[in-house]
Amino acid sequence: MAELRQELEDTNRGLIALHTELENARLAEARLAAIVASSDDAMLSLDPDCRVRTWNPGARHLFGHTEQDITGRPVDILMPHAAGAPFRAVVEQIRSDRRAESYECRWRRADGSEVDVAVTVSAMRDTDGTLIGYCATARDITQQLAARAELAAARADREVMAERDRIARDLHDMIIQRVFGAGLALQSTAARLPQPEADRVHSVIDELDATIRELRTTIFDLHQPTQKAASLRAQVLDETAAARERLGFVPAVEFTGPVDAALPDATAAHLLAVLREALSNAARHAQASVVTVTVRADSHLLLEVTDNGRGLDPAVTRSSGLTNLRRRAEKLGGTFDIAGPATGGCRLRWRIPLTAADPGRSPA
Repeated sequence: MAELRQELEDTNRGLIALHTELENARLAEARLAAIVASSDDAMLSLDPDCRVRTWNPGARHLFGHTEQDITGRPVDILMPHAAGAPFRAVVEQIRSDRRAESYECRWRRADGSEVDVAVTVSAMRDTDGTLIGYCATARDITQQLAARAELAAARADREVMAERDRIARDLHDMIIQRVFGAGLALQSTAARLPQPEADRVHSVIDELDATIRELRTTIFDLHQPTQKAASLRAQVLDETAAARERLGFVPAVEFTGPVDAALPDATAAHLLAVLREALSNAARHAQASVVTVTVRADSHLLLEVTDNGRGLDPAVTRSSGLTNLRRRAEKLGGTFDIAGPATGGCRLRWRIPLTAADPGRSPA
């Protein structure tokens, strides 16, 4: 009787232990199911033939298929042609008892669109170690790839700016100094020449001065960060604001017509170069207290710069800078003139036909 009682007690303890073990397994399974159900990642189980067996809400959200629509269908339905090969390679690695790495590719949604995903595939085995299927997880990495692209672009911009700084230093420290030295040597030579030859030398010196100015403008531009092109109105206002230090005041600016909409980028570059030269001449020679910049766009583009200064300086009207402005206008089928109005001061007019402007032509 005692032996029977002991056997019943042992059996009862065994049943209690088994029940506890089963309950723990059930709770663990419930927790795992909750994790799968609540995950934002797509989680799907596949049979050994790679047909979909289970499909979590994350997969439905990411790919658009309901569980009823996708269950039993080959997982290839989610893969564009290019994505099939890497998935099959991973499956072969798992079948060969090798470790499969996560990889990135594009999978197809129910509506035909594609999404960038990081895919991880692992083996599902029974208690004997026999392969009974696969578990695949796909994570949307669209934002991650965008962040990578932004980081790569930022690195590229830094490299470009570093190279531009190097070029700017070389231009300033070597090229400008050599050109400036050549100009000084020519000035010394011109002083010992008769007048006709001296005039020709002085014209070469003027060209060297213009070259130095353009090099300095280039150096300034090289130091500016790369960015999307601003509107022409904004660039004109920037140029006039930059002239304040040289003029002692900010020029007045007037716009008429669809200035931004009508003008190709290459033509805008010509206009800004002309404006820069006009403001520079006004600062050096005009001794003006008022400068007005007018930009008008209709069938033609007109840039007009007027001042109330001391009028035309013959040395300015013969300068290579003004010759360059005339060449820019003629290259675009336009005209250039500079005159002294009856009211005094100076008026520079640079006018080109918009229909004749070549948007692909780069500025001289």
